[in-house]
Amino acid sequence: MIRIILLLIPQFALAADPLTFPVFLRSGFSTILEFEEVPTKVVLGDTQSFQIEKLDKSLVIKTLAPYATSNMFVYFKVKAPRLFVLTASEDAEPTYYKKFESVIPPKPKTIAQVKKHNRGILLKSATFSPKKDFLTIEVSISADGSQKIRPSWEKVRLLNGKNSIAPSKLWSERQEVQKDSSIVARFIFNKPNIPIGLKNIKLVVPLEGVTTPFTMSLAGGLDEKSK
Repeated sequence: MIRIILLLIPQFALAADPLTFPVFLRSGFSTILEFEEVPTKVVLGDTQSFQIEKLDKSLVIKTLAPYATSNMFVYFKVKAPRLFVLTASEDAEPTYYKKFESVIPPKPKTIAQVKKHNRGILLKSATFSPKKDFLTIEVSISADGSQKIRPSWEKVRLLNGKNSIAPSKLWSERQEVQKDSSIVARFIFNKPNIPIGLKNIKLVVPLEGVTTPFTMSLAGGLDEKSK
């Protein structure tokens, strides 16, 4: 009769393997390993061939034999343990000093929210001075991402029915509007002879290389202080 015996083997959660770092030593030379925190425990495989001395957050390692190999585990209170492979050789280039620091991942670059511009003209303000009898109009002219805009500034006109009035003064941030951007422009019209409410009044800004100009109605756009 054959008896089958079941052995129940408890399973333990295995931690991730510690990082392995090679350390090369030579007789007559010391190697210093510096950490971010004080090591709490050092486990050395071959205590006859290597000497370990704790110095605050560092370990000072010396080889006691011209040729030897061993592993070394270093434990910490917070950080994960580290595994080192010590190799002593008279032909090796010693590891004199090594500092171990946590790698801080770079902050992800945030993509700036790019404000998209729509091609056109927008009234910012229209101010009429009854005492000096002049009208000041300030607009924003925008270009989309397809192409830049260059207004024909000398052809800007204020239309009142069939009457066309040229500005006496003109100012703009730039001569042209680059792609997906906008500029502010200001026009002053002396003695424009227009209704206070700007009814049926239009501002026309022609564009170089474009047959259709920017045309904007000014009705109802007069500032309250000017009425």
